[in-house]
Amino acid sequence: MLHMPPRRSVGVDLVRVLGIVAVVAGHVWTTELSRLLVFPWHVPLFFFLTGWFWTSGRAVGSEVRGRWRTLLRPYATWFVLISLAWYPSTLAAGGASDVVDLLRPFLGGQYVGRPYSAFWFVTALAVAAVALRLLERFPPWAPWAVALAAVGVATVSPGVLRLPPASAGTALACLLFVLAGSVARRWLPRLPSPGALGAALLLVGAASTALGSAPLDLKQADFGTPVVSAATAVVLCSGLTLVGLALDDVVPHRLGAVVSRLAGCGIAVVLLHAAVIWVAEPFVQAPWVFVLSVTLPWTAALLLEHTRAAPWLLGVRTPASTGGRPTTAPNEPVLTR
Repeated sequence: MLHMPPRRSVGVDLVRVLGIVAVVAGHVWTTELSRLLVFPWHVPLFFFLTGWFWTSGRAVGSEVRGRWRTLLRPYATWFVLISLAWYPSTLAAGGASDVVDLLRPFLGGQYVGRPYSAFWFVTALAVAAVALRLLERFPPWAPWAVALAAVGVATVSPGVLRLPPASAGTALACLLFVLAGSVARRWLPRLPSPGALGAALLLVGAASTALGSAPLDLKQADFGTPVVSAATAVVLCSGLTLVGLALDDVVPHRLGAVVSRLAGCGIAVVLLHAAVIWVAEPFVQAPWVFVLSVTLPWTAALLLEHTRAAPWLLGVRTPASTGGRPTTAPNEPVLTR
């Protein structure tokens, strides 16, 4: 049986950093190969981890405040900062044909691209968490019914599901991955050799993708091959999480500290990397765009985590008693709270 560490899991933080890097790669390289490599798992992973670390019974108000602090407040702050560059640039270049184009960034979700490409995910994660907290008041089958119904709508008519602003409709379908993560947390660590099981699940998920399971594109409410693609995503996320937990006793302490810091401020990379791509892509080739889109936001985040701006930009608390070092919950990455 896998030991579940009482403190923050470095292995899961490592998986989360990998997921963030995959999100950046998926926006830099838009080839079919990149879709096959990262789209089957990179966004579902964060919904899955939300379920893995889910604690039942919290008040709805507490959930709303927590999601505001860790997700929506950084969303709003980076939105303002990026917009200070995007709006003047767009107006100067004549890129907005009418008022609707100028209002699209405020709608979020599928309505915006660069430099706001990943903003949809942050609001979808927040909506999914609050929706699940509300659905906890009903019988245990109710959240599953809502999630499966939303996935059904996405399968038949994805345009309907992605119509609400801020990806609120897609968030209900993504509840499927949150619920799957919660179930996986209860059962998978109890099985023998969970690390080996995790590796086996990764092979199964990779085989499913190679055999034709279509990649997901959750921003567009595209759940790929009906049933199969969602199941493949759950298998891959389960494998990654189990392998990550198995690495807790392997990762050296100093490296683990660095990984946890990177994971703790990763939301800045999620929200800022598309702006870097937007600026850099006309001037440098894709490999350098990728390097810049990973290193610049993370460097900025590491510098900002010791400042009073950290709660607004990184979604972390910086109490004076910690000497400016942000605090995060044990075993619970910021993006999945």
